[in-house]
Amino acid sequence: MRKKWFLTAIMLGVILCFVVSGVGYGEIPEWALESKVTYIDVKLSEIRIDYIMMRPNDFLNTRYAYDSSGSLAKFFPTGISTKDKITILIMDIRNVFSNKSASDLLTQFETELSYAYFYLEGIATDKSNDIVVKFLNKQGKTIGYFYQGKYHLWEE
Repeated sequence: MRKKWFLTAIMLGVILCFVVSGVGYGEIPEWALESKVTYIDVKLSEIRIDYIMMRPNDFLNTRYAYDSSGSLAKFFPTGISTKDKITILIMDIRNVFSNKSASDLLTQFETELSYAYFYLEGIATDKSNDIVVKFLNKQGKTIGYFYQGKYHLWEE
């Protein structure tokens, strides 16, 4: 009887080895093969990674996107066009925007944008015309934006 249990355990072990070893072999889903990624999408992802890797101790959560249709304008005040511009979202994860006066906050916006823009210089040739930026605090509330070379507080 003991030999039967031992033989059964060995057989189950062998079967499980074959079943489990096949789990890692999958197929790439069709939607992943069909999606078209543009050069600028890839480049903006690389820029985000470079920004984080070069500033590991003080980077902010930064997202880059190229808006070919102008659909991101709905997240900005009326009259701001994002069509054919690089839109940057800078979210404060380190409390660098908190407890600052309006003038100090605008100076901090300029500092943070200069860090984020440094990696874009090969793509965006004119900071004032090629990018639109939205600044968020740690809670995700919009506190300011950059458009056509000027920094603005959101309440304005």
